[in-house]
Amino acid sequence: MERFCAWQERCENDVRRKLASFSLSDGQQDAIVKMLRENRFLDDERYVESFVRSKVKASWGKQKIVAALRAKRISPVLVERYSARIPAADYQEQLRSAIEKWQRQHPDVARAREKLIRHLLSKGYGIDEIMTQLKCSNNNE
Repeated sequence: MERFCAWQERCENDVRRKLASFSLSDGQQDAIVKMLRENRFLDDERYVESFVRSKVKASWGKQKIVAALRAKRISPVLVERYSARIPAADYQEQLRSAIEKWQRQHPDVARAREKLIRHLLSKGYGIDEIMTQLKCSNNNE
């Protein structure tokens, strides 16, 4: 399990799912998780920081990042702390870039605006953020 955690950042949920595949008892799983934490192979805060940073670079919106972290049963306190640390300028630039990329790839699509909005929602951006950014980009044209 040390090698599993050293290969890439893992959260406790990932480790417990892996341990469950070995048919270990809850007591054995708890002991292994405790040992991994003590030896710093497992650190949910470090995992969340890495996860948020990588997903922002991959153009994920805040809503999608938060949902993914909740699905991994990460503490709501950690989720809130690190989602609040996403630099607003970088985040807005990612959204602007996603809009421009989509518009370049779909220049002749009928009902393009609705499809663009659905696409951005699926990437986890909020409707308010999307509409604000679309208004800004329309004013710049």
